[in-house]
Amino acid sequence: MQWKSKRPFLKTGLLAALLVAATPALALSEQYETPPEQDPAAVLDGKQLGPGYAVLSPVRSDGFLRIYELQTDLGVERIEGDGLLKLRLADIKVLIALEALKNDANFVDGLKQAAMKPVEFVESTVKDPVGTAKNTVSGVGRMFGRLGKGVEAAVSGKGGSAGEIAASITGQARAKRELAVELGTDPYTFYKPLEEKLNETASVTTAGNWTVSAITALIPGGIVVNAARTADNFRTVIVDSSPSELQERTAATFRNAGVSEQTISEMAGNPFYTLSEKAAIAYQLQAMRDVQDLDLIAAKAAAAETRDIAYFQLRRVVLLETYNREVSGLSQIREVSGVPIALRRDGLAAIVLPLDMVAWTQTVAQTFSNMHEGLAGLPFPPSGVDFLITGDLTPMAAERITGFGWEITGSYPMPAGPVH
Repeated sequence: MQWKSKRPFLKTGLLAALLVAATPALALSEQYETPPEQDPAAVLDGKQLGPGYAVLSPVRSDGFLRIYELQTDLGVERIEGDGLLKLRLADIKVLIALEALKNDANFVDGLKQAAMKPVEFVESTVKDPVGTAKNTVSGVGRMFGRLGKGVEAAVSGKGGSAGEIAASITGQARAKRELAVELGTDPYTFYKPLEEKLNETASVTTAGNWTVSAITALIPGGIVVNAARTADNFRTVIVDSSPSELQERTAATFRNAGVSEQTISEMAGNPFYTLSEKAAIAYQLQAMRDVQDLDLIAAKAAAAETRDIAYFQLRRVVLLETYNREVSGLSQIREVSGVPIALRRDGLAAIVLPLDMVAWTQTVAQTFSNMHEGLAGLPFPPSGVDFLITGDLTPMAAERITGFGWEITGSYPMPAGPVH
């Protein structure tokens, strides 16, 4: 058995709906455990406190993911899962870095100049699109096509606000995407304070000779450290695509990965992923397009009904692609007891999950017992099971899972990149 465990275990119970099978099977033992509460200092290696935040004690768990309470200036936020906590702490770090730009007098002057320009232009465009178009025909060039589309959307009520259209026309929207990617964050972040700060900061590019490079050069050293970078081609897609273009490219990438139109439609309408995250899932699946029945993975992701489940599914896809590339090649995906499980080319099954710490609760026991029985019931059962997670296991959970005959790999790191 290969198993590394650095700390105890904890959690609550939202991911149970995602993992537990429809018809419970009997666990190996009727003895279960309550996930212990943990000290955030132990869980986070002393990073439980930082500029702008504090992770409150204790950290709880449900046997699948950890449950955190994060104190910020906005109050106390409940965050489910190591991945989402790391994402939020990264968001806060970028937010503080951008806020520090206001220590530069020239930058503040740029903000003042930018505040007087775009919205006035677009509001006049919406009120008198023909007249404004006449006034801007000269020199607009390629921008004019964008202007026409933006004005039509605003007049019909199908587009964004005047400010949003202004951002697109002036290049502020692209600058925001470039700025976010340079700082290792998501230009479509759900974290409202960061979204507002990115918009404000990018607006300076509409004033004078400000560029994104000039802005990032002002950020004090050490505030944003080791910004996670995407691969160059994916980075270019995020920066250079408008939201509608990114949606179209994401759909095309899903099709290239063999994902069904129904799943593509469901993913497009899912409000719990950012546009960047949907694109990331599509590109990760495309990288595994030789694996059969990837639609089972995509459909499970598209069905996410909460933000924590969505981010879990995103991390799962990233982890699975890494496994396929670095650990062992996969041949197909099979649904076993309601959970898509990968089958390797060498005949083993790979249960690859971004779980924080596995404790042997009744729900956990039923979940993995059902997987074990389901795999044994396949027409051609796997010759073994590789159970790989990003977190740890309690001794009881490790003992029970080893009893299935599974090989356990714990504390497997998520790959470097924008998905935490």
